[in-house]
Amino acid sequence: MNSLSSTPLHNNLRLLLLRFILCIVVSCKLTNGIVKLPPNVSVPAVLVFGDSIVDTGNNNNNLRTTARCNFPPYGKDFEGGIPTGRFSNGKVPSDLL
Repeated sequence: MNSLSSTPLHNNLRLLLLRFILCIVVSCKLTNGIVKLPPNVSVPAVLVFGDSIVDTGNNNNNLRTTARCNFPPYGKDFEGGIPTGRFSNGKVPSDLL
């Protein structure tokens, strides 16, 4: 019996993976940051479009719903551990930017 490592399909997948990794490495080396802020200048806002990874919701103010998140454990990883009305126990990646 032939082992899995000697099949043509396995060799093709290995070659495809190697090419993919090579493309990622080359593209990372070729890209440079073009925009540079002057010293002591900050960006006033960041607009982030995405899914639940960056949007945890906040329905405590304007919606009539019973689904609230203004109680523990929500917000336990924020400073002070105060629930903020977001369906998250802490910061999401866009909060860290």
